[in-house]
Amino acid sequence: MTSSRFLHALLALALSLSPALAAPNPVSSANLGETEALKCEEKIASVQRDVLGKYEDALGELQNTLQKAADLEGALAVRTERSRLAQEHTLSERNFAGEPKSLRTLQAQQVSKLQELVAQIVQDALPKLIELKRSLTVVGKLDDAVAVRTAIEKLQNSYVPVSRADAGSVVPAETLLLAYSDDRSRADKTYKGQKIMVRGVVGGYRQDPADAKFYHVYLAGGNSGGWVQCAFSTNEYRFREEKNSFGAATLVVTPKDSENATVRIQKGQSLDIRGMCEGLDEVVRLGRCEVPK
Repeated sequence: MTSSRFLHALLALALSLSPALAAPNPVSSANLGETEALKCEEKIASVQRDVLGKYEDALGELQNTLQKAADLEGALAVRTERSRLAQEHTLSERNFAGEPKSLRTLQAQQVSKLQELVAQIVQDALPKLIELKRSLTVVGKLDDAVAVRTAIEKLQNSYVPVSRADAGSVVPAETLLLAYSDDRSRADKTYKGQKIMVRGVVGGYRQDPADAKFYHVYLAGGNSGGWVQCAFSTNEYRFREEKNSFGAATLVVTPKDSENATVRIQKGQSLDIRGMCEGLDEVVRLGRCEVPK
């Protein structure tokens, strides 16, 4: 009898524990964002090791070249840089040598390559993190969304410092839209007030319903969502829509000062538009636009 009661008690205990054993604690959304950021940092560390390893090899070759040329001062400078690299395992502009020029050129090439590779890794990681932040905000998990935003800011501030876009540089619409979706203030510091070329897919066009002096062409970019609204002045361009026998529409854009520079635009085509970035106001706005000839 005692044995039977003991077995029943043991069975009850097992049943009470089984849910806890069968259902491990789920990973929180905030931790998921931190995990993605950590993966990104691990990739960056791997790239840094690879670039610095190749830099060390190039330094050895450069030192041999300078030694054979009997350039004592140059060889000593390279040897000093090799010693610094072995101790610090870093390379940045503050490490650039004044002389010899061959060393400084090598350093500039390696820093540029490293910055490009790291920026690409961060750029590849951002869309997933931005979408996670957005979805958490929509469902009301605001603290988790803040944690993901912090992870995004840490990546950007650590590896992709804010810098003004070069005047006239080509910026994919997706890049511009992601920048404003992620951090409006940071995007303004990079793009607002700059004349840039935006490359995207034509999603639509229409005359400004609030001001007939402007005509809008809308560019989309990839899966980022949103639009870049490109405003053309009707004082500078004429706009006419044509339809073929199948009903397909084409927007004919003609500069008033050059009848021979007509541009034909259809929905779905890739298009470059140059204009002044005016920031975000429901859509990302590009003003004083022109289509490159």
